[in-house]
Amino acid sequence: MASEKAPVKIAKKDAVFMGIILVLAVVLAFTLFQNTITASSQQKVVDSVVATYRTLTESDVEALTVKDEGNLYKILLRLKLADGDVLRETYVTKDGRFFSEAGSVIEISSFMETLDKEKNFADCLKEKKFVLFGQKSEANTYQQLLVIGNFANKVYFDCTGTNLQACQQIGISTIPVIFYNGQNYTGVQTRASIESLTGCKY
Repeated sequence: MASEKAPVKIAKKDAVFMGIILVLAVVLAFTLFQNTITASSQQKVVDSVVATYRTLTESDVEALTVKDEGNLYKILLRLKLADGDVLRETYVTKDGRFFSEAGSVIEISSFMETLDKEKNFADCLKEKKFVLFGQKSEANTYQQLLVIGNFANKVYFDCTGTNLQACQQIGISTIPVIFYNGQNYTGVQTRASIESLTGCKY
């Protein structure tokens, strides 16, 4: 009789052991699933930030590292600009909605809409041979650059250093000056006046 009860005890041990293995397998599968979801959502956020900087700089951008900082990802980017590579560190929310740029928190989708408008505006101005002469360190020039937007460099000529003499030779005596259609327009111009003057729409 005693020998008949032994297999039952072994079967109970096997069942407990199998139950533990099953629980561990479920926990492991759930952890792997969660990690896969986290990695996938993290990659989407990184891709969004990289795309934003590509649009902003009109250059190749590479994410070098991504670090989990609680509610944020800290991303180290390499911007491959014409005058050399620049490293830029930015923070982005895990939902990919907001990121930091130059000390400001920016909503990515509305920023991308603004960038598209500014790029199209600057491209139109460039196509129409609109030129802004100035010095970035000078307050009114800086204000005029802000009016045109993030892509103002497409139409900007800096009258400092070796360019100062060139600006003087073509008659630039005050800044900022907009040269368009054979005429100079001095002082800071509003976006509306630039649109009216050139036909380029923001």
